[in-house]
Amino acid sequence: MKHTVRHIVEYSLLRALVFLLGLLPLRAALAMGALLGFKAWFLGIRRRVVMTNLHQAFPGNTAADNRRIGARSYANIGRTMVEIARQRRIDGRFLGRNIVVEGTEALEFLRREGGIGLSFHFGNWEMTGLLMRHLVGDVSFLVGEQHNELVDGYLNGLRASHGIGLITRGGAMKEIFRVIRGKGVMCWLSDQDAGRNGLVVDFLGWPASTPRGAAAFAVKTGCAVVPLLLVRESAERQRLVCGNPILAPRDIPPDQAELQVTRDYTAFLEEWVRRRPDLYWWAHRRWKTTGLYRRNREEKVPDGG
Repeated sequence: MKHTVRHIVEYSLLRALVFLLGLLPLRAALAMGALLGFKAWFLGIRRRVVMTNLHQAFPGNTAADNRRIGARSYANIGRTMVEIARQRRIDGRFLGRNIVVEGTEALEFLRREGGIGLSFHFGNWEMTGLLMRHLVGDVSFLVGEQHNELVDGYLNGLRASHGIGLITRGGAMKEIFRVIRGKGVMCWLSDQDAGRNGLVVDFLGWPASTPRGAAAFAVKTGCAVVPLLLVRESAERQRLVCGNPILAPRDIPPDQAELQVTRDYTAFLEEWVRRRPDLYWWAHRRWKTTGLYRRNREEKVPDGG
């Protein structure tokens, strides 16, 4: 594929930023990431979407409450991007020093039985999968494809440097079955709007189209879905939270079983978003398919400025 000037510029800027961040001590780099996140918020990048989502999710909040949550969410994303950029430096010693693990029984279950380690756009989702590689062993990622192939290749190279298997969506079905049947752990994200093909379940009080892939594989293979979150407790310190393994019910029709699994892992995410809304990525139009943005178009939501 021929690379456009824009793709080359984006890739060059990414590599330059990674290089510069690598020159800084971790604490200073994370502070720089948070500062860039705050700047993106105050520049208004997708701020109206964030404020609309927060208004819907937390109707009792004031506009000032939601502005604080939105700004802190962007700061968390800035820190997360720094950690992704520096992940070649992350090893078992780093993880042992900076990450506390909660839910070791679920991890032991995954080591023994394999299954699906399901994460979300909460905390640092990229490091969640990387941490699973160090704690569990045989881990593969289902990865999307970026429009910029240069950036896509660089990010996948960072993941592969830790021995993580990479499965693209094009040939995903066969490879996911192979990983699960071999008692490996298949990791992916499952909390964005899934369009007309998704399963509609309640999320933060509103119906939301949710990806059905994890639940479908759980029903077909009998494997468990283990929800995972990395909760940031300070700039450097984080806590891995592992939910209980979710098994698809066998005494109801498959479509109902898929719906139940999806409800269960969505409820896990919802509980943590309510606890720490500042760690969720609110800039996605989570309720797009179910029509809330169309219905609420006439309502004036403060844009956070």
